[in-house]
Amino acid sequence: MLKIILMILIFVTLIAWEVPQLVKRKELKELVVFSLLMLIGLALSVLAIIRSFI
Repeated sequence: MLKIILMILIFVTLIAWEVPQLVKRKELKELVVFSLLMLIGLALSVLAIIRSFI
């Protein structure tokens, strides 16, 4: 459980760092791509951690 919380914390930190910069520069396409890649990365990371428990 601690690994999942740590992984989510890392992704939230990356999102909190990059999203305001992309919004400030008004880069909508990059924001959409970044968001999709972060969601895919988070999902795969959590699935890998859950799979390691099984």
